[in-house]
Amino acid sequence: MGKTENFLTSSSINVEEKVSIISPQASVQVPLKGKEQIGHVILATFLAALGSICFGFSLGYSSPALEDIEKEKDGIRLDQNEGALFSSLVTLGALASSPLGGFIVDRFGRKATLMLSAVPSELGWLLIAFAQNHAMMYAGRFIAGLGIGLIAVAVPTYIAEISSAKLRGALGSVHQLSITAGLLLAYIFGVFFKWRAIALAGAIIPGVLVVLMFCVPETPRWFLGHNERGAALKSLEWFRGPNGDIEQECFEIECTLDTHEKLTFSEFLRPAIRNPLIVGVGLMVFQQLCGAIVVVFNCASIFKSAGFDNSKAVSILLGASQFGANIIACLIMDKIGRRILLMSMALLMCISHIGLGTYFELIIIPSNSSLHNSTVHSGLIHSIPSSYISWLAITCIIVFNVAFSLAWGPVPWLVMSEIFPLRARGVAGSIATSAAWVPQTAKRLDPKARRKPRDLGSSEM
Repeated sequence: MGKTENFLTSSSINVEEKVSIISPQASVQVPLKGKEQIGHVILATFLAALGSICFGFSLGYSSPALEDIEKEKDGIRLDQNEGALFSSLVTLGALASSPLGGFIVDRFGRKATLMLSAVPSELGWLLIAFAQNHAMMYAGRFIAGLGIGLIAVAVPTYIAEISSAKLRGALGSVHQLSITAGLLLAYIFGVFFKWRAIALAGAIIPGVLVVLMFCVPETPRWFLGHNERGAALKSLEWFRGPNGDIEQECFEIECTLDTHEKLTFSEFLRPAIRNPLIVGVGLMVFQQLCGAIVVVFNCASIFKSAGFDNSKAVSILLGASQFGANIIACLIMDKIGRRILLMSMALLMCISHIGLGTYFELIIIPSNSSLHNSTVHSGLIHSIPSSYISWLAITCIIVFNVAFSLAWGPVPWLVMSEIFPLRARGVAGSIATSAAWVPQTAKRLDPKARRKPRDLGSSEM
């Protein structure tokens, strides 16, 4: 026994491995705490990311759908202004529900908020799919946006709170990766199906989300924040496995919890909440102002203006480039660092905008454009057929979207889920998310912004 005791107390034992104790009777495998499993965390992350896919599918829907809706018969057909309003209503709905999402995510839980988001999403898609008039189409788009607002608050928070520190960067990027996957799905469906069938496909995603979310637990942090330590331990055991040091992690989470029960307005003026809120709002607002969503909503029209007959199919190339860049972002996020990624990719996005603006300054304005008669032709300005330099437009758009997907797509969502104190996370996250929708909604509701890209000069883009 002396040898056995010395063996068990030896400092050379790896606590992440199983130790065999040899006795005269048998060989017993004793599991030592410390080795956590990651399978359940990854599973839960991708199940929650179904909400992000719904998010992206909703944003990408208008690009292929409007090409078909504008060819419909009277009663359903949308002109250019009506089509731009239709596409913008989803952001208006998200803006309306984001503040409410902060309350729901704190009061009822991250998982429950995700499941609740499926209700407006499902209703909105069905209204669009079976629309008989403009009112049903507008209502469906707005209601679907309500679901997006809830998803935008709940998904990043849920993923951040179930992930261990070493996985948080990679798994946190899955939210933006899944948004891009939703965009790509919308573009692919747009090539093969008409707008009503695409809407029906969109209705399937929230239904699947609700069913599968029953398989995963609520986050341990939410349970501890509501004084449910037993439930938190069970949740941690599910995520970390039986060999995870759940007692230690539970204790560490409890140490980070604020003991105050209520969050007052004056506390938002204190540096502990004010400074992270300024950073979160700033990142989310710039994410929207950089022009990525404008490209998403109108990429089919932009490619059509560049001379591509099958603009829907070319949009798939755009979505695929974004998706590939997001996969790379998941792998390099923690290695390179958030700040370096944001600064370098912002410079690359700026160069891409300059190139795209140059393209619109050089191409000949179409004769059916409202700007044709008022355009001054001088030297190279508006003197080159678009088909001659279409490569410039598509290169700039792809480079821009790759740069966006590497940094300004995933990083703001990830940072927003990391920097806020737990008890302020829901409210502060909803404020930052709401701020993201304000500039985009204002831009899309501007009558000048409702013209299609092929009718615009570089100043409008």
